[in-house]
Amino acid sequence: MLAAVSQEFARVATDYASLLAKIARTSADLIGDGCLVTLVDGDFIVNAANAHVDPELEVDYRTYVAALGLSVRTSPTVAADVIRTGQTKLVPEVDGAALLSRLEPELRPIVERLDVSSYVVVPIRSHDAVIGALSLFRTGGGRSYDEADAVMLADLADRAGLAIDNARLYAQLEARVSERTRELEIANHELEAFSYSVAHDLRAPLRSIDGFAHAIQEDHDTRLDPEAVRMLDRIRGSAQHMAVLIDGLLRLAQIARANVQRSEISLSELAAEIVADLREHDPARVVEVAIEPGLIAHGDRQLVKVILQNLLGNAWKFTAKRDDARIALAIRDGAFVVRDNGAGFDPTYAHKLFVPFQRLHSAAEFPGTGIGLGTVHRAVQRHGGRIWAEGAVGAGAAFWFTLPG
Repeated sequence: MLAAVSQEFARVATDYASLLAKIARTSADLIGDGCLVTLVDGDFIVNAANAHVDPELEVDYRTYVAALGLSVRTSPTVAADVIRTGQTKLVPEVDGAALLSRLEPELRPIVERLDVSSYVVVPIRSHDAVIGALSLFRTGGGRSYDEADAVMLADLADRAGLAIDNARLYAQLEARVSERTRELEIANHELEAFSYSVAHDLRAPLRSIDGFAHAIQEDHDTRLDPEAVRMLDRIRGSAQHMAVLIDGLLRLAQIARANVQRSEISLSELAAEIVADLREHDPARVVEVAIEPGLIAHGDRQLVKVILQNLLGNAWKFTAKRDDARIALAIRDGAFVVRDNGAGFDPTYAHKLFVPFQRLHSAAEFPGTGIGLGTVHRAVQRHGGRIWAEGAVGAGAAFWFTLPG
C-alpha cells in the first residue's frame, strides 16, 4: 500500500497544489474518513489541503479552514501541538466536548458536523525538520485508530514530506528559470534595440563623411597631391566598410526579432538559384557545384535563404584561388552540409567562426566583414537547430547545420 502511495505522489511530483490534494485524498481513502494537510508558513500554520468521503462536507470543511491563520506558537489545535512537539497524537476514542473546547470558535461548527470519533495526527518532516502535520479522523463508533495505524501513517507522512520537499524545490527552480529567462529576454531586447538604434544613428554621419570626401576629390582634384588623394580614398573606403558592417549588424538584429514562419522548402532549388546568382556576378569563375536533388527542409524561407546565401557565398569566396574549385550541398545523418575544397581554416580556432567580427583570414586575403557566419548561426538557432564546422588549412571546409521539424 505504501509503495502504491509513493507512486501516486510521484505522478504529480512537479505540481505542488495537485500533490497536496493527492496526499489528502490518498490518506483519506486508505486510512480514514477525512484528512487534513497542515503546513508551516512562517509563524503560521496553513490548512493546505483536505479530503472527506462526503463531498459536500469536504467542500464546507475546506471553506471553513481555508481562511484560518493560526499561530504556530499559540494555536491550541492538535495539529499545531504536533508541529511544535514533533510527537504523534493518537486518540482512539474522542471526547467530543473536550475536543471542541480546544478549538478556535470558528472551527467548532464544522467539527461538530464532522462528528469525529477517533483521530491520529502525525508530523510531516523534511530533512529532520517538522514542516507540517497530517491529520486523519474517523466518524461513527467501533472504528478506532490504534498504534499500528499511527506507525503506518507516520511512514506515509515521511513519504509525503519527501514529495512536498521535492515539489517545492521544483517550483523554486521553475520560478528561478522563469525569472532568469525573463531577465535574459529583457537584456536581449535592450541589446537588439541598442544595436538597431546605433546602426541607424551612424548611417547619416557615415554618408556625410563619404560624400564630403568624394566632393573634395571631384572639386579640388587638380590641386590635391597624390598623398592627399590616397588619404581621401582611404577615408572613403573606411566609411564604406563601416557602412557594410552596420548593415550586417542590422541584419543580425532583424533576424533576432523576426517571426519564424515555417513552410516546406526545397533547399536544392533555393541553392541552385543562389549559385546561379553567384555565377552571374562572377562569370569568369569556373566552379564545379554539386547540389544533391530533393533536399527538403521545414523552416522560414527568408532565414533559410540567408543561411544558404552565406554558406554558399563563403564557399565561392574561399575557393577563389583554386583552379579546380568544388562546392557541394548534401544531407548526411540528418544534417545538411556545405563542403568546399578552398582555403579551409585552423580547427583550433573553430569556436571563433560564428562570433560576429571574428575572422580567421585577413581582409586583404579574402574580403568580408566577419558577420556572415554569425548571421547564419543566429538564423539556425531561431529554428532550434545546430551548426558546426570542420576544416583544415588548405584542405577546404564543411559547414553542417540542422533545421528541426
